[in-house]
Amino acid sequence: MNELPALPTWGVVPDPVRNVLQRLKERAAAGVEAMDTQKISGETPQNHDEAFLQMSWAAEAADRATRDYRSVFNAYTHKFHQPKPPIGELAAMQGAITQSFAKRYTPKTVEAIEALLSPEPDLDAIRVGIRALGFEDLRGISDALDQAMATAETDRHFRPWLPSADKARATSRVLQSLADDEL
Repeated sequence: MNELPALPTWGVVPDPVRNVLQRLKERAAAGVEAMDTQKISGETPQNHDEAFLQMSWAAEAADRATRDYRSVFNAYTHKFHQPKPPIGELAAMQGAITQSFAKRYTPKTVEAIEALLSPEPDLDAIRVGIRALGFEDLRGISDALDQAMATAETDRHFRPWLPSADKARATSRVLQSLADDEL
């Protein structure tokens, strides 16, 4: 009787990593959806400042989320997933060469993934390594992360953070209101 060749062993992507990638996808989609040119249409001259600010924020939100998506994806596939996927093919699909694949993520991204996979996630590592997600975006990623968030919220000195694009938007609004007050 002929013995069938063994099937390759395929890895499993842990839920926290998959869930973070899904949240980043949702953030990117929301940014793309907000890139609305309807507000700048028409034949009559008008003030487009508000629409341009919205479009700028939307482009930054989509860009930041897609960069973080690629960074988390690349770091996970390169450093964590077993067995290793074909890194050369992944790099080629991104228009990169194998030797530069590791430059498409940072040590901070690796630390964020380690934190996501830890039974006691480090919220600061996640905040610094995945900037497109704010504190509230992390809810439901994993039970361990939800517990770390609940613990952090009991500390009266803890301040939840916004996604990087939302921080930029808030800063822009403050600067705009200061300029308006000086007029």
